[in-house]
Order: sequence, then C-alpha cells, then structure tokens
Amino acid sequence: MIQLMMAAALLVLAVARIPAIARNGRDPVFLAALFAGVASVLMSPAVYATVDHLVGGMNLAKLALNSSMIVGLWYLRRAVLEAILPADTRHLLIRTLPLTVTLALQLVFFILTGPTTTTDSWGLYHERLPAALFSTMLILFVGWVCAGVALSCFRYIPRMRRSFKVGFTMVGLGCVVGILVVVRFTIGLLSAPVPALVAVPVPSHEVISLLEMITIILVGAGLTVPAVAGRTRRKRQARWESDTLAGVEPIRERILRNAGPERFLETDPSAPARERLHRMIVEVWDAELAAGGTLTPAERSFLLDAEKQLDLNRLP
Repeated sequence: MIQLMMAAALLVLAVARIPAIARNGRDPVFLAALFAGVASVLMSPAVYATVDHLVGGMNLAKLALNSSMIVGLWYLRRAVLEAILPADTRHLLIRTLPLTVTLALQLVFFILTGPTTTTDSWGLYHERLPAALFSTMLILFVGWVCAGVALSCFRYIPRMRRSFKVGFTMVGLGCVVGILVVVRFTIGLLSAPVPALVAVPVPSHEVISLLEMITIILVGAGLTVPAVAGRTRRKRQARWESDTLAGVEPIRERILRNAGPERFLETDPSAPARERLHRMIVEVWDAELAAGGTLTPAERSFLLDAEKQLDLNRLP
C-alpha cells in the first residue's frame, strides 16, 4: 500500500509541473516524477506479480522497475543541477554517459542471470551472482545521485534567495534520507555472499518504506517550492504593473497635454506592461522638465516610487 501512496505523491508532483511544461516546452522534474511513479507502482508486490505474469513471468517487470527508477533519478539530478549550476556544455553523449553505462550494465547482468520465475520480494532475486550485480547497479546509481545532489544543494544553498534556499534544503535533506535507504539495501544485498552481515541491526522493511516516502515528499516538495514561489512572484509583479499603469496614465495624459501634443509618442498596446510603464514614466519626466514643473508632490512621489520599483525588479 505504501508503494501506491508513493506513486500517488509522485503523480501529484507530475501534475503540478504541467504548467512548467506549457511554459518551457520541457521539464525534467515532470519526467523524474513520471518515471519514479511508474517504478513505485511496480514496487507493490501485487502489481509487480500481476504485471510480470503478463510479460512472461521471468522478472521482466524487475528490469522495467529498476530502469524506470534509474531514469527518474537521472532526471531528478538534471533538474537540481540545472537549477543551481551553470549549463553543462559538454556533448550529449558525454553528459549522459553515467546513465547509458548504468542501463547497459544492468541489462547485461539481467541477461546473464538467465530465466527466473517471478520474485515479488527484494531479497528473493539475489541467489545468483549476476542477479545481485543487477541490483547493485541500481543501488550504486541511487547512491551516486543522492550524494551528488545533496552535496550540490548544501554547497550552493548559502548563495540562494529565500524560496530556493528553502526548496533545495528540503531536496538535500531528502537525498540524505535516500542515502540511509541505500545503506540498508546494500547491507541486505551483501548479506547473501557475506553471511556475517545478517547480524548487523538494520531498520525493518516498513521503516525503510516510510523513509522512501519521506525522501519522495522532501525532494518533490523541495523542487516545487521555488516554482510556486516564482509563479506567486510573477503574479504579484503583474498586478503591481497593472495597478501602476492605471496610476501613471492619467498623470501622463495631463502632463503631455500641457506640454503640447508633439510630445505624445506612439504606444504599442501589445508591448509588455513593464516596457510601457517605463516609457510612460520617461515621457512624463521629459514633459515635466519642458513644462517647468506641474507635477504635484504626491504625483512626483508616486512616479519616483514606481521608477525605483522598476529598477529593483530588473535585479537578478
């Protein structure tokens, strides 16, 4: 049941990122949530057994599960690094090499394992060495992604503005929890070839499932916080621009009428509100200078405040 809850949480995250796709044409967070959601659905023993029986009953569903998780983690890593680091200009083949190598080695070990019957439990698949190596690829990839993302987040958090600082702190903490899950799975995987590890105290599967859920919630919510804050900031800015335009327009019309019609410039109604507002303020100051001072103190203060706010909004 908890696996399906994780899948539902990831679906909510994917839906929340649809506006970003509409705005940018792409969104790695959406793809990360989509692939990880597929993996979470397949983690449910009942779903796994049903799907695997439909595709031959030889653990092909495990290959799909692990591959979906790896691809989802890859897009998660991309989403985080693209948000906090300069663009990676290396060739696509170089940038995707870790993903390609991991998926290729995983496929090789899956083939070397040979035919197996459906095993809907983690520990039942590792009796053969190639099967253990197959699962090792996922564990190593999860550890690599979680460690890299956590280090990047905590390194750059002090330089971020507030919404990014909150969001990526959550992402970093989620990845730290993910590393704890990786350690648990590593001990479980190595306990077959190294029986002494059976005596190592580890959290129960229920606790691990809860930690996985916490990881997904922290990372998903952390990636959503900056996006939501950005949308809120853009809406607030658009409302301010609209209200300020409504206040500047009558001042402009009066001042330009007094200064003479030759000072009227053609306006472009389709231009962004910020550009129209800046143009109007420049026209008012120019006409005010020519007319010898007809602005009231309240109008002058209003225009100065608007100009100051426009300058502040240009800051990165």
